[in-house]
Amino acid sequence: MTLSFDNALFISDIHLTENRPDVVRAFFAFLQWVPESTEALFILGDFFEYWVGDDLTTELADSVAAGLAQLAATKQVQLFFVAGNRDFALGRQYASRCQMTLLSDEARFNIAGTALVVTHGDQYCSDDVKYQRFRKVIRQPLVLATLLRLPKKRRIRLAERMRAGSRSHFKANPVFVDVNEQTIAAAFARLDCTLMVHGHTHRADIHRYVLDTRSHTRLVLGDWHRVGWYAQLDATGHSLHQFAIDDPTF
Repeated sequence: MTLSFDNALFISDIHLTENRPDVVRAFFAFLQWVPESTEALFILGDFFEYWVGDDLTTELADSVAAGLAQLAATKQVQLFFVAGNRDFALGRQYASRCQMTLLSDEARFNIAGTALVVTHGDQYCSDDVKYQRFRKVIRQPLVLATLLRLPKKRRIRLAERMRAGSRSHFKANPVFVDVNEQTIAAAFARLDCTLMVHGHTHRADIHRYVLDTRSHTRLVLGDWHRVGWYAQLDATGHSLHQFAIDDPTF
């Protein structure tokens, strides 16, 4: 059964971390701003800088869970989460604390009469063969369960080592890998949707296609770094919005 809403908000790639208190403040300002009329909020991955298990609680994670749960309770907003490449280990325990529903990689909804798929988007960067191989292995339930049984300190060290390796690789080879357009076309055909919303690439934009005589739209959310991004979908259509992290106005 496909869930339907009259309107929704979308955010992605916030990369919450204690090292970016400005981003944390902007996120809580966003929660305060969410209009009373909002029916659903979708968080499309890389919510945290990294996540190594629901059993590793931090003051930031506790505050975020409380803020989301309050939003769900006071404004009756349904919350949904799609895992990203940095927080694929976020599980049901933490999601329950946030009052949000975990979604599969590609989840279908009907919003304001639009057949929509929400996803993080990393699976569409198919030209990055090395990463796709890693993704396939690391997300296997047995592999993930084994990792989550490691001592907490070791999990943190592994996550920090991976982040440091990623930064070092980008510094030596500063090229962003974008989605593969053939992979996107195949996804639209397979998913039978007219609108796709994703993040991951940090390249905020709205792309339009005509595939097999049908019109399709791919809305890409940006990351929260110097500016932040959110998208809206309602009866008037879809829109992409930017705001300053240090002075968020929505």
